[in-house]
Amino acid sequence: MAVDRRSAIKQLLFVSAGFAILPSCLQKTTRSSIAIKNFSIDADQEKILAELTDTIIPPTSTPGAKSLGAPLFTVVMLDDCYTKDEQKRWVKGLKAFEEACKDMNGLGFVQCNTAQRNALVKSLEESKEDNALNYFYRTTKRETIHAYTTSKYFLTNVDIYELVPGRYKGAVPYKPQARKLS
Repeated sequence: MAVDRRSAIKQLLFVSAGFAILPSCLQKTTRSSIAIKNFSIDADQEKILAELTDTIIPPTSTPGAKSLGAPLFTVVMLDDCYTKDEQKRWVKGLKAFEEACKDMNGLGFVQCNTAQRNALVKSLEESKEDNALNYFYRTTKRETIHAYTTSKYFLTNVDIYELVPGRYKGAVPYKPQARKLS
């Protein structure tokens, strides 16, 4: 059987493409939805973060933190504004958070119901320890509140934002007040 040059090149291209794609097919974890450069989390950890932000600021008559993009904001802030040591401590705390949830409830945080999630968050609120778990929770809470209070929804519907310098009030009536002498 004679093999011509074209079919040999085609087969070589197919085999090399297969070897190029193979490593991505063998990965167990899924990738995060956002590209970060200084640390890494997978899609499962991103889901945990999303559910935690929604537990911190849940949806009511207003949207919750998850729907306003707080999880991605938190990851970007950590990637851009925190030191390498703080990032490592946060990732270590994220893993410890999931383990603490499994120890407390027997389930991962994503699988827990609202009452179980709130119980875990309440226990972290009351904890005074200085460990990676509490660092993760407090940092995530701070960045979630930051993301929520600087979101477009919050600044246009809840706390109406006025651009600097704001309105000029040139004629404001002056009412002198009597002062008590002591």
